[in-house]
Amino acid sequence: MDPLEQLLAERACERLILDFVHRLDLGEPASVAELFTEDGVWEWPAGNRVVKGREALRAYFGSRPADRLSRRMMSNILVTVDSADTATAVSYFTTYRVEDHPGGMLPAGPPFQVGHYEDTFHRSSDGTWLLAARTLFLPFGGPPQGVHTADAPFVRFSDGTEPPLSQGVRSGPFLFTSGQGPLDPATLEMPTGFADQARRVLTNVEAVVAAAGGSRRSIARCTCYLADQAHFAEFNRVYREFFADCSPLPARTTVVVRLVREGVLVEVDAVAVVG
Repeated sequence: MDPLEQLLAERACERLILDFVHRLDLGEPASVAELFTEDGVWEWPAGNRVVKGREALRAYFGSRPADRLSRRMMSNILVTVDSADTATAVSYFTTYRVEDHPGGMLPAGPPFQVGHYEDTFHRSSDGTWLLAARTLFLPFGGPPQGVHTADAPFVRFSDGTEPPLSQGVRSGPFLFTSGQGPLDPATLEMPTGFADQARRVLTNVEAVVAAAGGSRRSIARCTCYLADQAHFAEFNRVYREFFADCSPLPARTTVVVRLVREGVLVEVDAVAVVG
């Protein structure tokens, strides 16, 4: 194949990839269908979703809610021209999306999805390159994932059943931990003194965060539960020592409650940013 023709074909396919996201984000979403062949296919295997034919594609993309705000960042676009009339490509995308957008500028946040497209292109009889098939892959953007570690306690009930909870749940870049008590995960024994319990509780919280890929510096918020208000000053001392190397300190709420497990004087749950 002539090198110039190959370069022009690559450029035409790259333009299709970019035109697709511009139409979705900034133009008329239904017009995405015009970038496909008459029998073109858009597919998301993991979501069991297949849309075939230009009219079906027009209806599918045209159903996008009018108050959805999105921007897609395309990168790592690699087009391979297989012949004068066919080509394939792989491209990465990062999607930022907000539903029910009220208008105006929004604060920046983490991406909604990160994935890649695998495309097949055909050149029509008039020389125009079109998408024949697009397949979507979403390695980042699935449902929340549970986090479990042996470095924090996970104690069965007396009848042998597991408690109905996860030690932590990760959703996007955020980790939400369950309340951590003062049990040693290796021995399942509990210190009697308040300060030792408080240190163990914070260490258990850190262990769950570490299992999700973070550290104590990843912790953004703690909710702290004390069995007795008389321990408040001592808890502050232990808490300040534990987070001494962290700046800023996590946001925090401390409440006095009646804790469920006998002998437990303190419990903490946390929200961390781990990705």
